[in-house]
Amino acid sequence: MARAQTTSRAGSKGLSGGHGASQFTRKAAKPAASAKATVRRKPKALTAQGGPSFDWFKPTQEGFVTLYTAPVLTQVAWVKSGLGARDAKAILSQLRVPQGEALTALHIPVATMNRKAKTNASLSPAEAERVLGVGRLLGQLQTMVRESGNPEGFDAAAWLSAWMSAPVPALGGARPLDLMDTMTGQALVSQVLAQMQSGAYA
Repeated sequence: MARAQTTSRAGSKGLSGGHGASQFTRKAAKPAASAKATVRRKPKALTAQGGPSFDWFKPTQEGFVTLYTAPVLTQVAWVKSGLGARDAKAILSQLRVPQGEALTALHIPVATMNRKAKTNASLSPAEAERVLGVGRLLGQLQTMVRESGNPEGFDAAAWLSAWMSAPVPALGGARPLDLMDTMTGQALVSQVLAQMQSGAYA
């Protein structure tokens, strides 16, 4: 009876990716093999929930909120795994500004983007990071609106597009869009946006 309970516990830990599965290798080879197979499948599970691959992304409110709230290391993994040009265009299409203007602001050649979009080839890591930064801003604003308790009828993309296209005093009169070509500039834009929620309106 004790041996049966031990084997059951081993199988349970193996399915959850626990650390104790290997100690049962000699007594029960099958549970150990099952644990190894589960470990191999973990990257696929991560992908489905927003892991290293960017295949999960959809240009929806939830998609952008996930971009904003994901752990930093996950965001780094998305950049390194490669952002397809079609996904990049889907993100930028949420802005109510001509895509050519948005790409110019991000220092991404329009011809390069269109060429890569034909096969959904990946942007360079630097280009991908800048585009994802736009998506994170959309997610940040959507999160702010939800936390305010009155998200109904608010068009986050339209509001952000108008705000990013106009001079902002807190940015020295610069347009937020013109600061999106560097990660330092994006951090500053994100900071000013956050201050608006706390009452320090820009």
